[in-house]
Amino acid sequence: MQKTILLSLALIYCLTSYSQSIQDLDFLIGKWKIVETIYPGTEKEYQEIGTRTCGYYLNGSFIKCESETVIQKNGHKRFYSYIINYDKKEGCFRATNFAHDFPLHGQFKWYLDKENHRIIAITPKNVIEDRFFRATISYSDPNKLVWDGWASVFKKDKDWLQVFNDVATRLE
Repeated sequence: MQKTILLSLALIYCLTSYSQSIQDLDFLIGKWKIVETIYPGTEKEYQEIGTRTCGYYLNGSFIKCESETVIQKNGHKRFYSYIINYDKKEGCFRATNFAHDFPLHGQFKWYLDKENHRIIAITPKNVIEDRFFRATISYSDPNKLVWDGWASVFKKDKDWLQVFNDVATRLE
């Protein structure tokens, strides 16, 4: 009887604890042309155009995406990267981004919504002073990724302002 109970509990655990892995983000792998609009629909709007290359990193435990863009209004080049892994303990992906022209590193929790072909990204804590970020990444078209991001200043208000729209089209 005790063995049956233990076996049943083990089976229930296995069935309910579907574990994701970094390979679930395989749709990111490749080379992409990116057109990123910063502050879309506002008087501050501008575009960055360039490429992003994503591949497996550190023996396949991570995905690294490296981007190089040119700010269209002034010709300045920007370089930034994302390092992504799966956090089994938290049950989410962790994405850390770095930029050569920005002193802070963004840290995000990514939740994969396979049914709706999107990633929901949130910052677990404030990134810059009291600003928080969230984003969605749609991958419903295997040759196109659409990233939309919003920021909010919780101490001042609870309104979310769209801060970027990034459309990536697969090159390879």
